[in-house]
Amino acid sequence: MRRALVVLLGLLGLLALVLVAPPAGAHEERESEFPPGDGSVPVHRTEREAADVLVVCKADSESRINQIANATVRNRNLRLLEQCEFRDLQAAVDAVTVQRTNIYLLPGVYRERPSWDAPCMEGYDGGVVSYELSHSCGEVVNLVTIPGDDPADDDIVCDGAVCNLQIEGTGASPEDVLFRGGFRKDGDWVKHNGIKADRADGFYLANMTLEQFRENAVYVHETDGYVVDRVVTRYNDLYGVLTFTSDHGLIQRCEAHHNGDSGIYPGSAADVNATNRKTGPLTRWAVEVRNCDMHHNALGFSGTAGNSVYVHDNRIHHNGVGFVVESILAGHPGMPQDHGWFSHNKIYSNNVNYYGNVAGDDAPCQEERPVDRGHQRGVVCPAFPLPVGTGGMMVGNHNYVDGNQVWNNYRQGFMLFWVPPALMREDYDPLHQTDNSNYNHFTRNKMGLTPAGEASPNGLDFWWDDAGIGNCWQDNEAAGGQKITHNATLGYLPNCKAPSLLPVSNLIKTTALLGCASYDRYSNPSPANCDWIVTPPKPTAESIAAAQAGADQGPDSPTVPIVLVAAGLLGAAALRLRTRRAAGR
Repeated sequence: MRRALVVLLGLLGLLALVLVAPPAGAHEERESEFPPGDGSVPVHRTEREAADVLVVCKADSESRINQIANATVRNRNLRLLEQCEFRDLQAAVDAVTVQRTNIYLLPGVYRERPSWDAPCMEGYDGGVVSYELSHSCGEVVNLVTIPGDDPADDDIVCDGAVCNLQIEGTGASPEDVLFRGGFRKDGDWVKHNGIKADRADGFYLANMTLEQFRENAVYVHETDGYVVDRVVTRYNDLYGVLTFTSDHGLIQRCEAHHNGDSGIYPGSAADVNATNRKTGPLTRWAVEVRNCDMHHNALGFSGTAGNSVYVHDNRIHHNGVGFVVESILAGHPGMPQDHGWFSHNKIYSNNVNYYGNVAGDDAPCQEERPVDRGHQRGVVCPAFPLPVGTGGMMVGNHNYVDGNQVWNNYRQGFMLFWVPPALMREDYDPLHQTDNSNYNHFTRNKMGLTPAGEASPNGLDFWWDDAGIGNCWQDNEAAGGQKITHNATLGYLPNCKAPSLLPVSNLIKTTALLGCASYDRYSNPSPANCDWIVTPPKPTAESIAAAQAGADQGPDSPTVPIVLVAAGLLGAAALRLRTRRAAGR
């Protein structure tokens, strides 16, 4: 017993050293809070329903319009062209005088050159951007900024003219209106973000393509009520669409590809179900993501503190990992993650490995100048270590994963595991050491089965570290004549009538994840003993049997789980005491 305790304390110490620092590449953001939550999802407005209409066009818009085959769309654009007063979107945003304004972008390529070196940028030398600076000079990091709240008041509620603003491309398809950041003459990024809606309640963005930004193409922050509709986001170093501490969102009919982190990322979505102790279909969610195509990203969909996200009827395929919701990174309101609802998605072939782009001195992602890395040609530089070949990964609570079709993911269909919060996200409360991953339900999913009914197995259907209370798997379907495959140590996955009971993980499974924790895409792109960044081979009956056999590697003694809980609590208490003493000094 004493020897086991020493070993476990040593491992927890190793975890602290390796995992306490946030992963490289995490986006810096001001301290944020959730909006009041009394708003609603905005509804698309016609021209007649708008309080005012502003039109933006480029010098070659007319020639582009004349090439539109659809006569109705072409004639509408020619009519709007007669009303065009602006060459840049930011100029039109700055000219808005009344709420419920519609801004129309006619076909063209928008670079927003007045924002590149705006006079107000003088003196800014980097760092976190406050809302006050975003309001007065969003150009320091954004090509276009829509700031809705008066910084002089104490709330974060939109009260300016740009509230309920609708920005819409007028082309026949999203590709007709191209919003590009790109690179300066010195090879550096033009801007961090493309379009940022900041405390801009009622924001509606539609029918355009955005590409080539250092961080995010579309960014919605502290906003109550937003829609991103028929928008393509591609070739960005981090996210296609990022929303943060926002509520009443809808992202639909989108395409996100070749982004270095996630195609779609609703991080710290409003925690509207924080007190809801049930797992299952939600009646209230913070953001709905539907009918989108997420492919060829490091991650298709993700959300640190991705709370109350309703993700359904999407295609999530040919990424490194299909989707992730997790409770790992510090500084995200709403921890631990809870109440994701993933339903009727097609999650398949997430085996694309981009880590070859970062490993080696001659790897494209190691080029000093961003322009030389090839983002504009589809080169993806993964920001974090991820288990290539995984359909979905969860580190959270009350997630309801129901009715999805999941096939041909070489490593595993779904992965559920626990992290020690005191070490991962600077939460030192001993009572919080098992606050994830609990009460997650995986039901009625079709595993290893294509829509045509053909067998196309995952490496494992379910990978689980044996941790958590209330987790269950029920009524999941495998290909004809086959059984659901998994690595549960006890030899079976608990069903929902008798869900899991052990709050902490199988230690061997947990420590097996350590090898990837020191990944840094610049300084340590190939950590030792990290198999996540290696693509598994296409599953065979033999490889699947071997993966399931690994479940037998359980604790050597029945006392080990008890000791792990004790060690975790002692370690958390010590860290908390150390922090208090440091604060006192």
